[in-house]
Amino acid sequence: MKRFLLFLSFALILVGLGISDYSLLNLKDRYPQMQVVFYTKDSRNLDSINDGIYNQVYCSTDQAKKIKRLLNKIEGMSVSFEGGIQDLNFVIDYFDVKIISEKTCDDILYIYGYSSLILTPAVKINNNYINIQLVLRKDKIIIGTPIILGSY
Repeated sequence: MKRFLLFLSFALILVGLGISDYSLLNLKDRYPQMQVVFYTKDSRNLDSINDGIYNQVYCSTDQAKKIKRLLNKIEGMSVSFEGGIQDLNFVIDYFDVKIISEKTCDDILYIYGYSSLILTPAVKINNNYINIQLVLRKDKIIIGTPIILGSY
């Protein structure tokens, strides 16, 4: 019983601090024009594009929280916005991302990382757990959890 009460207290503290909802949607205040995409097996009759695996539900930041509540079985999520390396570094610091892998190919910067602040279940890639992927391509940033499931 003591363990349960301790767990409940800890969970309530996290909820009170807002740590329990560290999602990419928290970036909307800094990047209000970002595009949001949810990848799901369930589209709930929302406008979506089926890529053969997922229904991709596109929306603006204004609609994102409402649409997220409507969807079941969200397999991934990504956001994109205009920005540069300073914005990429902001996101890495904001989510306290531990960088697992970083590479540049054809002038595109790819970063795979892990953040304990992101509650999206991680995927295992090359014996490392990844729950966030960041891409910088020209002046556009794309961020996905657990990885970017669409094109970039």
